[in-house]
Amino acid sequence: MARSGRIARVRNALSNRSTRAGVPARFLRLRALEPRQSYAVYGIALRMPPNTLATAFTVAHPDLRLEVINRMSVDPDLTLTETRILGPEPADLSEWREEIGRFPGVEQVEIHQEGAGRVLCRTLVSTNQVERVIQRHRVLARYPLVIQNGWVRFETLATPSQIRPFLREVERRVGPSHVESVRRHSVGLGSLGLTSSQETVFRAALRTGYFSVPRRISVSGLAQQLGRSKSSTSEMLSKIHQRLAESALQLDLVPFLG
Repeated sequence: MARSGRIARVRNALSNRSTRAGVPARFLRLRALEPRQSYAVYGIALRMPPNTLATAFTVAHPDLRLEVINRMSVDPDLTLTETRILGPEPADLSEWREEIGRFPGVEQVEIHQEGAGRVLCRTLVSTNQVERVIQRHRVLARYPLVIQNGWVRFETLATPSQIRPFLREVERRVGPSHVESVRRHSVGLGSLGLTSSQETVFRAALRTGYFSVPRRISVSGLAQQLGRSKSSTSEMLSKIHQRLAESALQLDLVPFLG
């Protein structure tokens, strides 16, 4: 009760002033006693600058999906990044190695085949402006960061007061950005209610482009890759659609500036 009364007195004192100017420092310090802003998981979309490797490569290959799965700052100006490239690859992977290696700021490139339509690329490249803004605001981006057609999308756990200045600087220094989704709780495939077999089919469908527009693989093709019959795969996809739709209605959404 004593704490609640102290907060109320501070609020009343501040509300009697037209601006923050002149507010005693002790009042401002007491704002720390106010309840903290609630955290939420923000889905962020940023347009990468045109002079970045990610933009140049994904614009040149619009049918590819890049997933940044690891990165490390080697020094303030260099970043070691591990990226999974999903989609149709050239017959000779050296084509991509040479294409990426020619980009300004790239010091080292490694290309490894992971499987059909899955290539792992490790690059040592100059730190781009997006990375610098993320580091400056200490935004902890969750992996994977997804890059397609010059846009990067990722999730981060933060408060509105952390997200606002981050997005303002992104707009000023980099370009268009926006919040695509906000929810109070992290949602994984398990919490969406998918069984292990449904998750296997769902991941395969995502990886091979079944959900892409236009669709890159048919139900028959997906069934063949999974070693299943066409009818069982089609039935499984219908169940996945239904379960995801039901789960989407249960997400605890919160206002961006709430």
